[in-house]
Amino acid sequence: MFLFLSFYDFCTMLVRRICYYMRPFVPMIIGLCLGIGLSLILAPFVDENCDVYSSILADDTAASSSSDHLGRKRELESVPDAEKTNFDYFNSDDFEPRLKRQAKPKSPPVKNSRPRKILRPRYASTELGIREKLFVAVLTSKATLDTMGIAMNKTLSHYVNKILFFMDTRGTTLPGGMSIVSFTDNRADLKPFHMIKYIGDHYRNSYDWFFIVPDHTYVHGEKLLDFVNDISISKKLHMGVPSTKKDASYCSVDAGIILSQEVLSSVFENNKWCSQNAFSPDTEDNIGRCIYQSTGLACSNTVSGKTYSHYTTEDSRDFDVDNLPPRAAKFNTALTVGPLKRTTDLYKMHRYFCEVELRHTEQELEKTKDSIINMSVQTPGGRQSATWPIGVQEQFKPKSRFDVIRWDYFTENHIYLNNDFTTIQTLKGVEKMDITDILETSLDRLNKKYGRVLFTDQKLINGYRRFDPIRGMEYILDLSLRHQTTSEYTTKRVHLVRPLSQVEIVPMPYVTENSRVNLILPVTRADRDSVVSFLDSYAHTCLNSGDNTNLVIVFIYEMNETKEDVFSVLKSMSTYYGNKYQNGARISWTSLKTNQPSQLVVMDTVSKQFKADELLLYCTVGIELSIDFLNRVRMNTIDKWQVFFPMGFHQYKPNLIYDEKPYPANIELKKNVGHYGSYFYEQASFYCGDYTRARSEMMTSNGPVDDMLDLFVKQSKLHVFRAIEPALKHRYHDQICDPMLSEDAYQRCLLGRSHGLASQSQLAMLIFEQQKNVDSVHLEVLHQQKDPNIDQMKVK
Repeated sequence: MFLFLSFYDFCTMLVRRICYYMRPFVPMIIGLCLGIGLSLILAPFVDENCDVYSSILADDTAASSSSDHLGRKRELESVPDAEKTNFDYFNSDDFEPRLKRQAKPKSPPVKNSRPRKILRPRYASTELGIREKLFVAVLTSKATLDTMGIAMNKTLSHYVNKILFFMDTRGTTLPGGMSIVSFTDNRADLKPFHMIKYIGDHYRNSYDWFFIVPDHTYVHGEKLLDFVNDISISKKLHMGVPSTKKDASYCSVDAGIILSQEVLSSVFENNKWCSQNAFSPDTEDNIGRCIYQSTGLACSNTVSGKTYSHYTTEDSRDFDVDNLPPRAAKFNTALTVGPLKRTTDLYKMHRYFCEVELRHTEQELEKTKDSIINMSVQTPGGRQSATWPIGVQEQFKPKSRFDVIRWDYFTENHIYLNNDFTTIQTLKGVEKMDITDILETSLDRLNKKYGRVLFTDQKLINGYRRFDPIRGMEYILDLSLRHQTTSEYTTKRVHLVRPLSQVEIVPMPYVTENSRVNLILPVTRADRDSVVSFLDSYAHTCLNSGDNTNLVIVFIYEMNETKEDVFSVLKSMSTYYGNKYQNGARISWTSLKTNQPSQLVVMDTVSKQFKADELLLYCTVGIELSIDFLNRVRMNTIDKWQVFFPMGFHQYKPNLIYDEKPYPANIELKKNVGHYGSYFYEQASFYCGDYTRARSEMMTSNGPVDDMLDLFVKQSKLHVFRAIEPALKHRYHDQICDPMLSEDAYQRCLLGRSHGLASQSQLAMLIFEQQKNVDSVHLEVLHQQKDPNIDQMKVK
């Protein structure tokens, strides 16, 4: 009883203490309970008012219910108060987002299916919408194409991005080196509109500015390009010289017309109306009416503070191209001059403006030199701090004795200690031309320095040269000069610098990694064992990943080959791989019979199977393929522009660089494992059309060609790009040099074979170990013969 009362008292006391501490929170708890209860009671009435503002999911009506709403939405602040009462909240989707469920696929996905690849355009400029700057359309005719047209092409083509000649009637023969478009419609009044339609179909989205001009007008190409470079491409521009014949809203065709890309697109879309309303025999009137009707823009000769200037020769009766004094600024600053009557007038006009630009450049150089000298006074070193020549970087300052640049000694015919492996070397080729040039330059500068011709003959006593990576090539010459009048010889020392010119970025199309690479692999009887590893590498790299490639194996048979097929196993392997993988990458084979399996013989046979715009990669057995290498082949090979000769990493002979077997399966990029083969040109990538054109040029010139490198260097205008390729690795194989090759190719093969055995240190160590073994055997023989000198040799 006592225990029960004690427990009861304890509970009572505990409840009282809890109530004491909870008393301040009782109002809050009661308020929360009342709020939750009222919200549950009023919820149905609130939902009915929110139905007006709720959005219904059209794609998922089955999952919707009358009670599944998001509550009252935000006010539409963009709707005026007067319109809020009449605004259709239910059907409007301008302000509130709607949830769009992903549509279910019509058919179930295929098991183990690969995601679809995104097809990118060939050139990155197409993908990014990058356009070239200036397109020039020249109106010509059959009668003037061979005269004024050729002159216009020679004086203007190297300044602009694209120049195209349009003529109404095609002649029997067309001049080479020109892009010409002819039309079957002989009506002269419609030729401009045929031209606009052709430009719109092919080049409308490729250029920012379009310039239309006849072939009897000289165009100052450099100034024209600078003119359009300073104009914003966002401007809608119809620019030229207002016509003085009829309507000033039209531009004079003789002076040239500049159209922006947007204006040309509008004219192209309205080209049908222009053709139907070309009732005037005057080309200027038809083009002007078409542009004004299509865009509503009148001809303007000023934009952004720049004025389009043209010098007309019709009103100048005393105009003489043969006697052009430095005339008014209007003539020297003119973008176009015309009309001209003779081809010689156009060439002379071009020479005149080139001389004007040359004088202007020389004046700017002199001003820059004076400015550098005047500013040098304010520098810490004073006037002496100005380097010689003025404007050229100062000499390289070595930080240690290992950085000192060596001077090479030379005479008129030889150079001494040019490298670490030769003592004397005969000057020939560009080296000889370089020495001859600096000797002639030295004599000319000395005569100019003394004001008249004093020295007529010279002899090189001593010559020193070095290449400074900051300044360029430096020369110090000791010359023996013969005086013109006294015939006495005097000695002078001259210092010359051939400075490094400004580095220029060669404009080239930037391609993407979307092109299919067709690998051409020639296989002879001696290559049968190495092809298996190549096929495994191709299957692992390309076939498994579905890379956009196509392997064509060329099995080369000898002319006296027996009936037994020595490539039957390899053909079965290629057929097996081709049937196993059907995911984009392909593999096939073909046969060839010849006793001289050169690169050109193989490509002459295989190139007939491909189109002109297909990318070909000529490769050899023993290389390791990689996706990075194939992508760089795609990007470094440009149709009608550039071919690619990669410089791969060649493995040294394994038994010379490794101490024991098994040899490593992978080739590491280390100096004691291999080297970059600068003498090997076995791999080459190019487009089939470029190869076909180069072979056609070779047939017409009848020049000797040994391999594809000589073909593209001698018989083609394409860029030959040679670069180190770390992703291209060659396994070692014995190099066989054919004595029937030309002297250059044969010597190149011998150098490649000698450098491909091992590094110099490794070869020296092998020779040392071999000599050590020979000496040990010799000592052992002497010991067995009990030679009295054996003890003395051991002591030594």
